[in-house]
Amino acid sequence: MTIKIENLSHSFGKIAALKDISTSIKPKSITVLIGPNAAGKSTLLRCIIGAIRPNSGKVLIDKMPAHKLSARVLAKCAAYVPQRPIVSAAFSVREVVELGRYVLPRNISKVDKALDQLDLTKLEDRAFQNLSVGQQQRVALARAFAQISVNGHLILDEPMSAMDLNYVYKCVDLLRAKAESGATVILALHDLSLAATIADNVLLLDNGKLILSGDVNEVMQPGHLTKVFGIELERVARAGGKDALLVK
Repeated sequence: MTIKIENLSHSFGKIAALKDISTSIKPKSITVLIGPNAAGKSTLLRCIIGAIRPNSGKVLIDKMPAHKLSARVLAKCAAYVPQRPIVSAAFSVREVVELGRYVLPRNISKVDKALDQLDLTKLEDRAFQNLSVGQQQRVALARAFAQISVNGHLILDEPMSAMDLNYVYKCVDLLRAKAESGATVILALHDLSLAATIADNVLLLDNGKLILSGDVNEVMQPGHLTKVFGIELERVARAGGKDALLVK
């Protein structure tokens, strides 16, 4: 499954959120969107998932415009996790995860596996509203895991921002395994060192524009990042082959 973005622009009133963005997302890999607040990351993700119809340009999922895909077709090929997972009804953890199969054939084994992968089995009867924000993020991610096919798309907006550090890196391992098994993972992150750790490819956005895209080692150079974030950074070598980015 492929995702291609062509001349994408979108505005909210007089505010231009995306400005003529064109890029392709590499399949079976992890692509991370980085950039300051209001750079356009969330808007771009919502355009990719078809939640927003852009003012101009298009997002193609397997050569079909994303915003024209039916809910059932879209659910078969892509799962979306927003920045703030919200469940308005009094659902349990298990019921929320089962919602990932709402327009798809029932699959209890996938639901059970997703609960287990995110260490939620012991919490499955708890009300979603009574969980911490970090726990709710794990539930939202489990819902996406229960939904997505092996070669589908995971579209994630700051999915680990409130998680404890041990779960952040557990999720990193899980997302890496999904990509290695055939999924295409696209996620927005604010943590630049985490982005450098997990990403294969990076899209650097600022003020609605795509500043740079490519391999993680090409994009996440201190010089490029300093221009966008306005703070001097340096790369520090660490064990495992991935450098950390630290403020000078």
